[in-house]
Amino acid sequence: MKSMISSPLAIATFHLLAVPTLPFTAPSFQPLNHCNPRRSFNPTNLHSTTSGNDRGFGSSRSQTSSQTPDHLETYENRHDLHPNLSQNDPRSSEFTPLSPLPPTSTRLTRLESESRSSSIYIPSGTDPYWDLLDEISRLEADLSAGREAGISSEAEQAVKALLRRKQAKDPEYVYRITSGAARAAERLGREEEARRFREESARARRFLPQFNLEGLWVGKYGSHGFEMINVTYTGDKLIAYKVTGDQNIPRGEITFTADLTPQHPTPTSFKPSSDSNHQHPKLDPIILSESSSKKWGTKRLPRFHGRGHAAEPNFQNPQFMEGQLVVIGEGDYFSFAWIPLEHQ
Repeated sequence: MKSMISSPLAIATFHLLAVPTLPFTAPSFQPLNHCNPRRSFNPTNLHSTTSGNDRGFGSSRSQTSSQTPDHLETYENRHDLHPNLSQNDPRSSEFTPLSPLPPTSTRLTRLESESRSSSIYIPSGTDPYWDLLDEISRLEADLSAGREAGISSEAEQAVKALLRRKQAKDPEYVYRITSGAARAAERLGREEEARRFREESARARRFLPQFNLEGLWVGKYGSHGFEMINVTYTGDKLIAYKVTGDQNIPRGEITFTADLTPQHPTPTSFKPSSDSNHQHPKLDPIILSESSSKKWGTKRLPRFHGRGHAAEPNFQNPQFMEGQLVVIGEGDYFSFAWIPLEHQ
């Protein structure tokens, strides 16, 4: 039987439907031009270096921005808004400048919460975030080495305190800890405690781009051309459905899924336990070359285990195969790579 995917590594790269782009070819990553009137961006081919056998992953990062005008033009009278309307025209009231409504207590609470969270967490996928993870790794290594060397209890506590402060800025770490604590509190019937953990978990989740991809996206599926997908979530599982289909996977079907459950970095000798939800170790991010990191705005690309849907023409012999979700920067773009099985 012929392989359902012709290339040894099939990659589809997705961008938000609202962003106008010119076509590019995956997985060779030809230049992608952004047609945003505020800013132009002409990336070249993406090159990456990894420690494993996954060379070639990559994608593009949107350089569009939602800029706020430097000034807000105001009008002294309704004729400035619509000069063709007379003072007696009943429609003129529709164009009367409106005063802003005072913010409600609910809105003020939300804005205060967002401001507090922004001052605490470093958004995942950014260079400051990768620097934070490097610093956390160094502190963990120093703590381990210090224990082996027999450092004093005071010195150990000082390193632990510094490590906790750094970890508190990592939204993925906080999301993993508070999500687990909320589930534990629920099992013990501590509803108020569980509610507080869930709220903090939700705040941290907003700073993880892999959890903020919900909506309509457009990506190129090889020779099938551009197709539209709808990304949704069920808990920590991302599910992408085809909005427009092709001869292999029709519309309405799942095109891929990804398990986004936060994991602690695991050693190479990882062996899943029988009750573990993870059958694979956490994937290391893709490390970009210096030139590529400057062009793409980030030096690493996080990736997550997934399952890609594939089938023969006319949706024959459909099956899910191993895949990986790759998120670019703060979630402006992402890619999904099918790692196909060979069918004899």
